[in-house]
Amino acid sequence: MRFEITHEFEAPLDALELAILSPNLVDKMAKGLPNVDRVEQTTHKLHNRVLERIWNYKPNVKVPTFAQPYVTLDMLAWDERSTYSIDTHSSKWIITPSLKPEWQKYFRASGTYSLVTGGNGVTSRVVQGEVELNVTRVLKQLGERVIVSEVKKTFDAEARILRDLATLV
Repeated sequence: MRFEITHEFEAPLDALELAILSPNLVDKMAKGLPNVDRVEQTTHKLHNRVLERIWNYKPNVKVPTFAQPYVTLDMLAWDERSTYSIDTHSSKWIITPSLKPEWQKYFRASGTYSLVTGGNGVTSRVVQGEVELNVTRVLKQLGERVIVSEVKKTFDAEARILRDLATLV
């Protein structure tokens, strides 16, 4: 399932970019996501004008009773790996579930985002992505919709935080 999200910021591109590059951005993320217990930054490296970042998300959701024998909260955790280029003002990202490696073949989520300058100091972030579950057709349709909804919530929360940080720069 493909998706696209656009956020507009009343901030110049360089201010927004400084907020994205901030090693403190992660500290505000869990507070903006009600279904996330914590977000931990495991990698934050800026080298040759490229930021490599890994954030680990631990969920705080109630696993439905019927799924409790099969699904644990640890199974719902994930890593978001992103590479942001200052030169192109764009990022590639991939989400990897914290599952046993042999189970990871059932899920794939990745995409890009770009910062685009507009008039009057407005900058847009265009997120494009794709989520794919490799399960039965019925579970695939429902599961992909739920996952895309959660991915959008995460990018929306990040956008709110970036707005705050970009106006402080």
